Amino acid sequence: MSNPPPLDDHVPLASRGILRATDRDDLAESLWGKYGARLTGAGDDASPFFALANRVQVGGVQLHYCRYDAPVEIQFSDMPGVRQMLCLSSRGRFSVAGRQVEIDADTTTIVPPGSSFLAAYGAGYQHIVTQFDEDALRQKAEAIIGYSRRGPLILPTLEALSTAPRVRSREITWGLARILATETDIDWSLVEMGQALASAFLFENLAGFADRLAEPPKSASTSTVKVLEDYIQSNWNRALTVEEIAAACGVSVRSVFARFKQHRGMAPLTYQRELRLDHAHQMLLGDTEDSVISIAMACGFSSFGHFARRYRERFGELPSTTRARTRPW
Repeated sequence: MSNPPPLDDHVPLASRGILRATDRDDLAESLWGKYGARLTGAGDDASPFFALANRVQVGGVQLHYCRYDAPVEIQFSDMPGVRQMLCLSSRGRFSVAGRQVEIDADTTTIVPPGSSFLAAYGAGYQHIVTQFDEDALRQKAEAIIGYSRRGPLILPTLEALSTAPRVRSREITWGLARILATETDIDWSLVEMGQALASAFLFENLAGFADRLAEPPKSASTSTVKVLEDYIQSNWNRALTVEEIAAACGVSVRSVFARFKQHRGMAPLTYQRELRLDHAHQMLLGDTEDSVISIAMACGFSSFGHFARRYRERFGELPSTTRARTRPW
């Protein structure tokens, strides 16, 4: 048995570990228990061995980070969700119903929902998998561009796809993975990143999505913008999605984004975040005896670190500094 390498803040999703194996039997048992998968090959028995998996759910998207220091083959069965495989190092091969596709750091592939596949990973292989619920993707596509096609989503599945034009989804995925290397709380800003990841995936991969999105949205009056703002202001302290805002106000998702960009210069959920920071600022300046952490939580920030950073960006000082000015004793 080899000694496991130390983990640090640079390991993606390190705060959400689910598997850490230092021998083949341990990996086989963990794969079966966590994924219902069978280990069918694991390199040379005499060589050192280490495997790692982390997993987290963020805003309707599940992220998986996996690492295998030795070559392995794993049989996965009936895997749920649409999966995009983003290889970080070495090479991987996926065999599905007689079809094979290889990926490396410059290529990715999409595996359709319900797939059973054999995955062969080379020594030193690492990847991040983004897993999307197909129905949730369909609903998002319908809300944003009016996508109404029945049957499977038209995606380039089981093809070797270049990562170069998929910069949006790669950057959001990696941003989430870095943050969740240390952060344990999933606050609204991370949920918003998860939602943005699903939108980026559709933009980059769903047939016709980018073309429809490029069409100019129907115009909305200034009074419509006021309705949108009033709705967000009335619901500033609870989790919102752009789809919910659009449905509640009777406009399209594209109109919500376009109107806020035009009138506020920001995204609608960024506007909500600014409202939350304003409420927190007023509470810190007031006569409440609540702690800074309690105020942050009351304003929808489950991660104090995120709250403190955003607060300093907005007001030029830490929330504790604001509180100290009103509580000099």
